[in-house]
Amino acid sequence: MQQLRQSSRAADNLHSLEEKARFVLDLLRADIRSAGFWGLSSDPRALRAAAGTSIRCGGTDIGAWAFRFESYVAAAGSWPLPCPPYRNGRQPGTDVLEIRRAGPATTGVDSQRLQVHSSRREGVVFSASSLPALEGETELRDLVVHAWYVAAHSSHESGEPSLRRKTLVRGGSLRDEEILSGVEDFQVRLALDLDGDGRADRVIDPGAPAAPGARVVAVRFWLLLRHDSAETGYADARTYAYADRAARSFDDSRRRLLVAGSEMVANARR
Repeated sequence: MQQLRQSSRAADNLHSLEEKARFVLDLLRADIRSAGFWGLSSDPRALRAAAGTSIRCGGTDIGAWAFRFESYVAAAGSWPLPCPPYRNGRQPGTDVLEIRRAGPATTGVDSQRLQVHSSRREGVVFSASSLPALEGETELRDLVVHAWYVAAHSSHESGEPSLRRKTLVRGGSLRDEEILSGVEDFQVRLALDLDGDGRADRVIDPGAPAAPGARVVAVRFWLLLRHDSAETGYADARTYAYADRAARSFDDSRRRLLVAGSEMVANARR
């Protein structure tokens, strides 16, 4: 009877981890797939921020970081922002994934939001009560800026790591939101197109130098999830080796699930 209960709990815990993994994978893939989309203007070099436009994080102007439109996908092995991660703690050794893009089309100007006004020739990021003047057919969308990372704590429990996201919100600031608690690790690799044919020629880890003019065409990522409670009769004796992580084991009673995903960047072609 005890063995039956343990088997049932093991199945429930694994199912819970698999459901959480599917949720996170769907969110990440959708964000990566849409990176570098700027409305009618397909060239990030033709996109500019209007004078006086800014984004703040923790009271600091981070426009120089947020408005790197050509870096529509970027990855960092160290903390890239001047404002701190949640509760000043990023999970050691984890990566940060940055996404910049335009969101769904909108019909109304909102002076409290940063928006992208685009034509076939150019685009302007602005925050004002009226549209910047552009010639020809135009389109209006909200600006999306995300930084995905793993914090050392969750909003539910100190010391419980969580996948979180800095996200641009109304008012022109970055808000830190929890996506999922129990995520121990997040690793990223970027696939680069070096010759402009839209195909991956090289894969790099965060922080590795990229050739001038290289464009990110796909992202490979790994997530290590653990259950939120110990499991009686279970010992995690597995050895985990993935991305550029050295092989490691935990030897505890928390059930884990390592998932890997990849996604093409739909707007990577020039």
